[in-house]
Amino acid sequence: MELLDLYDNDLRYTGQTVERGKMIPQGLMIPIVAVFIHNNEGKYLIQKVSESKGGYYATTAGHVKSGEMDFTISMQRELKEELGLCVTQSELKLLRIRRYGYKFTLLYMLKSNVPIEMLRLQKEEVESVHWLSREEIEGLCNEGKFNKIHYQLLLDCEERLTSLHLKCKTENGTPKGSPTEREVKRKTDNNL
Repeated sequence: MELLDLYDNDLRYTGQTVERGKMIPQGLMIPIVAVFIHNNEGKYLIQKVSESKGGYYATTAGHVKSGEMDFTISMQRELKEELGLCVTQSELKLLRIRRYGYKFTLLYMLKSNVPIEMLRLQKEEVESVHWLSREEIEGLCNEGKFNKIHYQLLLDCEERLTSLHLKCKTENGTPKGSPTEREVKRKTDNNL
C-alpha cells in the first residue's frame, strides 16, 4: 500500500495521508513531480509508457510519496526508478507549479546529454525513450499519442525558460543563477 501526503490549496502540508488510487478528500490536493530533460540539440528525452500503463508518450513524472517533504528528492527518485538516471538536486531546476484538478504538478527542467543506451529503463513503467524535438512532440500530441497535460507542461517549460533567459541576462550575456523553489512558488501562485 502506497501512501500519499495531502496538502491544502496553498500547497501546505496537512499531516493527512491517502492511499494511492483512493478518492482525494474535497479541498485537499496531492503533489506530482514532472521533469523535461533537454540536451544541447534542443531535444527532449521523452518516454513511451509501457503498454500495460497506456502506451502513450510522456515526460518523466510521478507521485510524491508520503514523507518526501522535499519535492526535489521525489523527482530524483522518479528519474532513478524509471530511467536509472542519477542527478543532483542542484541539477534540477524548478520552473513552475501548476494545479490540475486535485493535483499540484511541480515542473522541473534538467539539462543532460545522456546517451539513450546508458539508461536503465524500468520495464514495468517505460517501454522506450527517445530524444524528440518540440515539433515531433507536437505531432504526437496531435495524433493523440502524447499525454496532453504533459504537452501543456512542455509549453509552460519553454515559455518559462524564455522568460528566465531574458530576465536573467547580465551585461556580458551570462545568465544569472536559477530561482529557488520558494521564488518559483511565489511567482507561479497565480497559476494555481
